[in-house]
Amino acid sequence: MSEQQPELQPQVAAEEERKVVVFAVRIDPTLREQIEGLRGITGQSVNDVGVEALNLWVTQTLEDEDVQQKAMAELDAEEERLKARRAAITSILGQATTPPPADTASEKGGSRGGRGRSPQPES
Repeated sequence: MSEQQPELQPQVAAEEERKVVVFAVRIDPTLREQIEGLRGITGQSVNDVGVEALNLWVTQTLEDEDVQQKAMAELDAEEERLKARRAAITSILGQATTPPPADTASEKGGSRGGRGRSPQPES
């Protein structure tokens, strides 16, 4: 059992460092009455009920294919905006449009073997 505790400690420490924030919502009085009645039966606090409901909503929303497609479309659109901005800036500077720098760390096997050395220009 003690072998698993070191793995759990960093996760617990990270959760303890997080600050709780207030998130208030306006609800219909009838819904509030239902929540109060049910939480009395379940023993949950209003906060517990709200956190549970919001966690469920986030989980369901993240699994929704339409939401996933919309998120990817927004990323693609942002990428296009950034490409246009790069082209405009390089045009203003009087330089030919250059492609964005490649991720050289992953292409050259990561950072192993090259620590402490300055990058050498390609010839």
